[in-house]
Amino acid sequence: MQFETESTICAIATGTPNATGSSGALRGALRISGSLTLEILRRLFKDLDQSLLESNHARRYPGRIELPELGCIAVDVFYWPDRRSYTGEPSAELHLLGAPILLEQVQQRVLASGARLARPGEFTLRAFLAGRMDLTQCEAVLGLIHAQGQREFQVALTQLAGGLATPLKQIRQDLINLLADLEAGLDFVDEDIAFVQPGEVSGRIEHAQRQVSSLLEQLENRQGQGVDFQVAFVGPTNAGKSSLVNALSGTEISIISDIPGTTRDYVRTKVRWKGMQLDLVDTAGFESVLEPGPRAIAQEKTREILSDADLVVLCNSVQEQATSDNSEFFRQCPRLWGVWTKCDLPHQEQLHWYLSIERSFKLSVFSGEGLEALRQGLIQAIELWHQQSVDVVPMTGVRCKASLSTAAQSLTHAQEALLDSAGDEIVAGELRLAIGELGEVAGTVTSNDVLDALFSRFCIGK
Repeated sequence: MQFETESTICAIATGTPNATGSSGALRGALRISGSLTLEILRRLFKDLDQSLLESNHARRYPGRIELPELGCIAVDVFYWPDRRSYTGEPSAELHLLGAPILLEQVQQRVLASGARLARPGEFTLRAFLAGRMDLTQCEAVLGLIHAQGQREFQVALTQLAGGLATPLKQIRQDLINLLADLEAGLDFVDEDIAFVQPGEVSGRIEHAQRQVSSLLEQLENRQGQGVDFQVAFVGPTNAGKSSLVNALSGTEISIISDIPGTTRDYVRTKVRWKGMQLDLVDTAGFESVLEPGPRAIAQEKTREILSDADLVVLCNSVQEQATSDNSEFFRQCPRLWGVWTKCDLPHQEQLHWYLSIERSFKLSVFSGEGLEALRQGLIQAIELWHQQSVDVVPMTGVRCKASLSTAAQSLTHAQEALLDSAGDEIVAGELRLAIGELGEVAGTVTSNDVLDALFSRFCIGK
């Protein structure tokens, strides 16, 4: 796509019939952006001429437009006269009834008045070129358009609001400031003037390393907007895992039997609570298997699920003593909860876990006792998980992980160069590489930013 921003563009911004069978919407909108926006509006809405000329801020105007053969129709005109618009240039939206024939004829009138038809994504491209968005936010717009569910929509919306851009910009700006300090010292190396001490440089690089590593770790643990919070239910055979999964999901997806070892393979089901989706996994019960075969494969698959799950729930019947025999299963678990099942049956009052358990619950699927407490606990866990996770639309995740990995390597090299007294020039060079990689994520220009920080802060005009 050519980066041409001189012309005024327009396009229908709501659903119209096409080859995929999409139908029109109840209300329709046509978007206009560019230097001729005001002139086009004055040509189409002569009764608004004076009001539009006097406009100095965004507002809505009730108007009417004449269409060939269809007569005069009502149109709401939303006009942004300055750079405080989506695209960073004079813009307008025409809102009217969503009948495709009306939208198409209004578009023809706009085209005949001096606009050209916008290319795919051109409005968002102009927003990026005008500095109204960075690349992560532009990708979030596309994520919103193609979201297939509430979770995907919320991920894209969070990214659009700066959920990823904000921490990246802060890390990058901190490194730009550090580089400006180092560059200033290099300019006065003959005068033996230091603008920042080596110890401070090391601390600031280490701080950036922690931030980059944290973002990278979260991105690697999260595979983007299609990932759900995964809860794995594990425990000995006949501990009531399948009954519990069925009760939580409201389905009969897992086979229930009094015969131990009925579940030979894992069973997965998705549930949605309060708009949040969980992935519940019922696993084969723990057992010692010496011979190769399906049972051994099931035990190995359980180990894999434990390492991938966001939360592991260890189930144990109140009539059975909990043991640490399978403690090796839980070494890779990020979080471990315990659930005492079948509490409607006779049992001892004192129940003890022999593992480190984050939270413990006591319940009965038969009577329903304790089920709601566990459900609320899971809801709280997924809410906290969403707050602490860095979720991104898939295309952003691919770009971010590669750039963050390279930036982390450059920061490590900068720290090593500093410790080896290789010289501020080498440290500065590695910082430039790290800043460049972070800039690649957002689509920003590195060199101008460094120069601006340097000259504005230290008044070095050479």
